[in-house]
Amino acid sequence: MKKQRYLQLLTLLFIVSSCTPADTSSSSSSGDGELPIWDGNHITYTAQHISKFGSATPSGVANYDDTNDSVVIWNTDASLDNYGGVQTPMLSLNFAKAVIFEMDVISCYSQYVIKLSVEGVNETFYVLADEGDTGLISVNVVDSMLSEKFEARRTSPDPGYKDGWIYDGETKKCSIHILAKGPDGEQQTAELVLGHLSVYNDIAAVTGVDIQAPGLSGDLISQLKGSQSVSLSGSVLPETTEDQTILWESENAEIASIDTSGLLSFVDVGQTTVIGKSKIDQSKYRKITVSVLSGFENPQNLKTELSTLTYGGSALHADRFEDLFATTWGTNIQQATSAEAMTSVDEHVYDSTRVFENYFDNNVGAHVAEAQNHNSGGVASFNLYLTGVSAATIYRLKGGKLYQESYVSSAKVAYANYDTVWNYLARYEEKTIVVASSGSAYKYRLDIIPSALVANYYPSDFLSAAEWTVPDRSKTAEDSVAHALSPASLRISGGLIYLKQNKYPEYKYCFGGIISRKYEIESEQSLTMLLDVAALNQKSDYVKTMWEIKIIYYAENNLTVINSNPLKVISGNMIGFHEFTFKPAYRHFRIYLVVNGSDIGEQYPDAEMGIRSFKMYALR
Repeated sequence: MKKQRYLQLLTLLFIVSSCTPADTSSSSSSGDGELPIWDGNHITYTAQHISKFGSATPSGVANYDDTNDSVVIWNTDASLDNYGGVQTPMLSLNFAKAVIFEMDVISCYSQYVIKLSVEGVNETFYVLADEGDTGLISVNVVDSMLSEKFEARRTSPDPGYKDGWIYDGETKKCSIHILAKGPDGEQQTAELVLGHLSVYNDIAAVTGVDIQAPGLSGDLISQLKGSQSVSLSGSVLPETTEDQTILWESENAEIASIDTSGLLSFVDVGQTTVIGKSKIDQSKYRKITVSVLSGFENPQNLKTELSTLTYGGSALHADRFEDLFATTWGTNIQQATSAEAMTSVDEHVYDSTRVFENYFDNNVGAHVAEAQNHNSGGVASFNLYLTGVSAATIYRLKGGKLYQESYVSSAKVAYANYDTVWNYLARYEEKTIVVASSGSAYKYRLDIIPSALVANYYPSDFLSAAEWTVPDRSKTAEDSVAHALSPASLRISGGLIYLKQNKYPEYKYCFGGIISRKYEIESEQSLTMLLDVAALNQKSDYVKTMWEIKIIYYAENNLTVINSNPLKVISGNMIGFHEFTFKPAYRHFRIYLVVNGSDIGEQYPDAEMGIRSFKMYALR
């Protein structure tokens, strides 16, 4: 779909306006197509007005669509910056008052970035970034920049962020940049369709949102699944705020749903967050936790209910078991488990789930020998040990059916079966409740994924010349793509491989990496990447090292480069275990693994990261 959308966008021809925005504080206007006058209080720009804005970047284009009375902002940038758009004329904004920015987003492909530019200041301040939401977006410009949403984004002590807004109480000439941002990991283009945008400088600042509801205690409301819906009511603070409209949303409507009037329904067992936002300033909101109960939160009641279900491969009470599994019991300890060491099966823990990649291949002799050694009635299984638990009763939901096993200290997990030859089993998820002989209840979740191992790297593997290449521009005759990239230096220390950015002297930005050998997967297969980042340095609380994974695609002959400019598929600035699944656009590709000290803000030439492991597998 995205490829098709990209081709549709490429068929459009645009004329790029080169006009420079003027200060319209004292300009005159006549006719609907001319820009209106800023009176210091409020201004609304129609779609036709926006199409007349000047470009905020060389690649920003805006065209008026008279059929739909909308404006199409298109990013034509094909560089790594990957954004383009337009900017409002200069507006004299009084920062002693609230500055409200409102935008009617009709559609977005794929993101948008809104920035505030102050005349005479090089810094451009984020108002909204990396959004793809449609509808009426409205925020207090300064408060949005200072909100917790942008706390994690800050990598430089911009004067508007560090100690509050630097221009508080002042009047400054400003323009607002409206930028379409292309997606990461594919052809970089973007389209943003707007109905109008408005700026208000005559509204009292919203300070917060309050929520009231029957049964609400602090920030928590708890009800049994299927209980009668309750009505939430909200008020925008201060209470003198004229527009008291609250926008409601649930982070997981499958647990608890809420309609536009605030009617909250308790759909399924679990917990989620419900948010009430001020319509006039959506950077002001309140969150409450909604806990939907099964009625069996007491472990003794849970065990009694488990004994009433039908097992032996029956699906009769599968839904009831799902409720029990989702229930929070007591301290809700999740039982630790450890699997038997296997050559054809590997595991990791992700999002509280033990994920097992099933790499079984009947063309691999070691895999077949292992299956025969684990054979029981034509099924090969590995053992999942219940650490510290003996003589337990386990209740298992597998493939939509329930099973019970008593007096066990381990569970067998099937991964292959025999029918003239050994074959891997299809993917399935297992949910298991363990009742120990002591009476304590535990639970675990398994995900068994039939996979093909693409690559599996530990620290010493990154030094293999057959697997990884350090870019070297003196060797561009050997490979004009790989050796044209910015390099990283490598060292092993403390069981980690460290990559340090080693940019060329004339490069502006501080980043560098290493490039993998070529890989191949089947058409339409999804690829999962597992990156274990164990160390990241930083220059300051703001200037942090990032890691990035980029991709270079090759044509079917595995020789012709499709994109010599690597496309980013995932990035971050946090240590930990990171999992990412996507569908590559082409079968043949290489990975550019990057350490980056040049995120938003100043440069960090000593950027370095330590990696414990990096794995890729394709889903069968």
